[in-house]
Amino acid sequence: MSPKHEPRHTEQRQSALPPIGPSANLPVVEASSLAIGWKQGRNLQILTRNINFQVAAGHLIALVGPNGAGKSTLLRTIAGLQAPCGGSLSLLERDITLISAEERASLLACVFNERIEAGYLTVWEFVAFGRYPYTNAHNRLTDEDRRHIATALALVGMERFAARTFSSLSDGEKQKVQIARAVAQNTPLLMFDEPTVFLDAPSRIEIFKLAERLVQEEGKTVLLCTHEVDLALKTADELWVIDREHRFSAGAPFVVARSGAIGRAFDLPTVAFDVISGTFRAREPQR
Repeated sequence: MSPKHEPRHTEQRQSALPPIGPSANLPVVEASSLAIGWKQGRNLQILTRNINFQVAAGHLIALVGPNGAGKSTLLRTIAGLQAPCGGSLSLLERDITLISAEERASLLACVFNERIEAGYLTVWEFVAFGRYPYTNAHNRLTDEDRRHIATALALVGMERFAARTFSSLSDGEKQKVQIARAVAQNTPLLMFDEPTVFLDAPSRIEIFKLAERLVQEEGKTVLLCTHEVDLALKTADELWVIDREHRFSAGAPFVVARSGAIGRAFDLPTVAFDVISGTFRAREPQR
């Protein structure tokens, strides 16, 4: 369950921003005493507080927890889609609340778990949306944009489907194409919200292996929210847990597992997390 790979240096897009490659010393995203939630009228509804983390470049982070714990809220806060309720949150050492939506689009890309209706868009056209933060006023794609699209499709193994309509794909294929769209956006941070939710077992493993490749081969930082605790333990460099009491834990997967955080998040009267095997087991009935 321990981290098993080192990030590889990759060439990055020329930019006025600080260096974002895995060799940079800047944390990609960092939180200190962060509180997340939402506004309810004039009041703040705090869901989870005292969140602290520092994510290095070129790492795979898995976020787990029961439904309603605040996982998606944390992702949306990091994505700048809702404001923090307290504390600080920075992206490349810049306050996330001070970064414009246009600039955020060049720093992070998200894949959420909503089903998407894309009409008659082809797979190529769908992935091309990832390049629009970089296109001109007429949204015309350059040769560089087309290279990014082709590379992203090849990375997820969907280049043969480029001319197919998005709506004709299976759930697993659609998820890969959505990831390709995020990859084509060419950002240092990628965030996936439950990317395996509609998928069968082989496809779930494929998505985790793809996340690994994005880290190892492309030097990306990937934050993946999931219910696949066993896959997260085997794959991630770092594990984040939000438990039923909305407490946040973070660290190396085996350290977090041994701390009891996974059990506090998921254990039921009939099912418990087994630290040794890294899986859930039925509890022996009380006699």
